[in-house]
Amino acid sequence: MTQTHASQPTADTWAGVTPQVLEGDILNQRAWRMPDIVIYQHAPDEWWVAPLDEELPLVRLNRLGAALLGAMDGRMTIGALLNQYGKWVCSPTQQNGRWHLERWAQPRFSLAYFGTEPPSGHSAEAKWDLLLQKVREGWHQNVQAETEDHLSKFHVQGIQGPHGHFEIIETTVSHLFREPCEAMNGLTYGRLLGKTLRQMGWLSPKPKRIVEVGAGLGYVSKELAGELSADERKDIQYTFLDLTGPFLGSQTSLARQAGWTATAIQANAERMPLADRAVDLLIDNENLADMTPIQFTGDELLTFKGENPLHEEALDLIRRMRLPLMPPFPDEVIFNYGAIQFLQEVWRVLKPGGRAILVEFGIEDDWPSPVRLPGHTEYEVQFSHLRHAAKWLGFREQYCTLPQLLGMKRDINVLCTGAAYTLRRFCRELEKPFSVRAYTEKELGTALGALLPKLTGLHYHNVLDPAWFGLWDFKVLLVEKPGGMSIGQQPAFKESGGFRWYTQR
Repeated sequence: MTQTHASQPTADTWAGVTPQVLEGDILNQRAWRMPDIVIYQHAPDEWWVAPLDEELPLVRLNRLGAALLGAMDGRMTIGALLNQYGKWVCSPTQQNGRWHLERWAQPRFSLAYFGTEPPSGHSAEAKWDLLLQKVREGWHQNVQAETEDHLSKFHVQGIQGPHGHFEIIETTVSHLFREPCEAMNGLTYGRLLGKTLRQMGWLSPKPKRIVEVGAGLGYVSKELAGELSADERKDIQYTFLDLTGPFLGSQTSLARQAGWTATAIQANAERMPLADRAVDLLIDNENLADMTPIQFTGDELLTFKGENPLHEEALDLIRRMRLPLMPPFPDEVIFNYGAIQFLQEVWRVLKPGGRAILVEFGIEDDWPSPVRLPGHTEYEVQFSHLRHAAKWLGFREQYCTLPQLLGMKRDINVLCTGAAYTLRRFCRELEKPFSVRAYTEKELGTALGALLPKLTGLHYHNVLDPAWFGLWDFKVLLVEKPGGMSIGQQPAFKESGGFRWYTQR
């Protein structure tokens, strides 16, 4: 590998990085390096590691610096490390050991942890929860106080372009598996989803209008097209509906390249600008957690009196659908108002006999928790509430986990996602293409070639291990609107037991 001419970090590069003060009790604490840290040997006496914060440059180490990193095994105290390495130059950029010790345990680096005990559990199983939580808090320092419309504002104003969002900000399951992978039976996510829909009978008769909500960059439509012949795709109208304008161009471009007749609409899916009973098949991949959250107080739920008109509207929805919310309530809760409002819209826009597949990470009990991401917070989806709403609306519904739906292989190991992020940074510095996705060891070797032997610290997880991406937390709600009604006829229903029961004619 030849030496690159990438710019070296300067003193200004580290502005805003507060060093750890190495004095007093801190000297008696021990140091643990991050267990999944990836190290790249760029030259005979130069190694690279990547801080967690993308805005910080790669850390370059010489042989002594690499030895300092290796010594952070939870046995040596900070004082001992400082005595042994502190005054010596530990990098080709002339930072000494003290400089590294002062920074590596800071959240923006997150290369090490200082403490009297391991960060969580046994040092070999440390999850680095404390550092990562601080990192997530740091992501929100430059964000105004979050309100109930912050997610819609983020997707309208906070995303400036399609490139990098799913590589840095939030990686989705469909993005990780946009290339063929053994875990997906040698297929892509979109292609396997298409096969699954065909097996369920959802592509026969063929849907004349497909709507995909929150389609990311459009890979699902591209791969889904491969499951249908050109003749089958003929006369199918594929419509993208997305709140994030910069994504629409990529969506339509990939879809048209794949053979779809595709159009795109920038709109909020909680109020879809689509006609009643106009859609045969609706696909929503990992978008429900981005919809409007309601932050109720316990008193609001007890009294059914909202603090503002939006809360009143949400409480009225809960009342009408008879959602089984039982006290005692916490002082504050999150309610997936936007997701249920969206489900009402799905009912409205689907034709009789139309179907929808909704995929998102979520829970079945308790209340949704926040998931902090750069620039915004998403919330788990409470699928028990969503399923109740689907039944109340009159849908036939089925529910399972995403691995169960797709029949994913359970004996495949894939690269740690954090390692993929790190490799992306290394390759960017080397001006070598590399995409963040799910890699088996063989697939990674093909992608990296001669670079692979120069890497240490690569770690692989079983694809269904919660420590990898938590695929078991991704749930699937399949809904079908009862069919058989004549054009212009409104479906007849009666209420019994808190649900609507629709008649078939």
